Amino acid sequence: MKPSISVICLLLCFNLCLGQRLKTPTLSPFSKISQQVGLTEVALQYSRPSAKGRVVFGELVPYNKVWRTGANAATRITFNEIAKIGGKTIQPGEYAIYTIPRENRWTIIIHANTSLRSIAGGAYKPSNDIFRFEIAPEKNTYVETFTCQFSEVKTDALKLDIKWENTLISIPIEVEVDKKIESQMQVFMKNPEKIPHRTYFEAAQYYSNNGKDLKDALNFIDSALNKSSENFRYGLLKAKILAKMNNYKEALTVVEIANNWAKNKNNANYIEQTRLFWDSLLTKK
Repeated sequence: MKPSISVICLLLCFNLCLGQRLKTPTLSPFSKISQQVGLTEVALQYSRPSAKGRVVFGELVPYNKVWRTGANAATRITFNEIAKIGGKTIQPGEYAIYTIPRENRWTIIIHANTSLRSIAGGAYKPSNDIFRFEIAPEKNTYVETFTCQFSEVKTDALKLDIKWENTLISIPIEVEVDKKIESQMQVFMKNPEKIPHRTYFEAAQYYSNNGKDLKDALNFIDSALNKSSENFRYGLLKAKILAKMNNYKEALTVVEIANNWAKNKNNANYIEQTRLFWDSLLTKK
């Protein structure tokens, strides 16, 4: 005997209900952050538990035991270029960050296995550690929810801050920039006539802003201006380079010329920028 349509519908509804799940907020929300530093991108994925009136370090998170450094799963850090973390070289890739909290010293563990959700029952294997290093914790203003963030971002370095309760762990990360820039310029200089003016400008800007040889920076910006004459942006940078070389008289002449170029192009932004720099030079004559 064939089942009735009503019976079939009832069975379908029953199966549908069995397959449904109630969506609710997680207690430790997932977070993902990334930061460009130099020519490298560093990304972090982690979950964020909250203290909720509990004593965190020494109780909720025991001292002297490996901690997954967050909740729900391993905290994972990714590098797309070779870098240094805690002074140790790390290859491009994704890694788990585990820690061993202590009152006066934390051990930071960079670990190869990123798939572990729990490290209980011997799941964590020290043999999969890439390396370890130590960081002294710092006192911090109270943080209710476990927080990781990138701070003190420079051209070739930044810090990964881990904050919870009144504790801050600040992990230094370094990346290579100078050698990459120099390598690119060596390739470009094989055919200098084909180098776009923008490339010369970028090289001049990098050298000027990062403590490199200012004579090289001046040569680069002159090459940019030779290929793009009356470029007020390039003129302003040349004036700034000259000022860094303490050649304020020539810097004044160049920034005045750049100001006129900006006026000829009716560029209000660079009319203002060149004027402000011009005024700042007048105090240094």
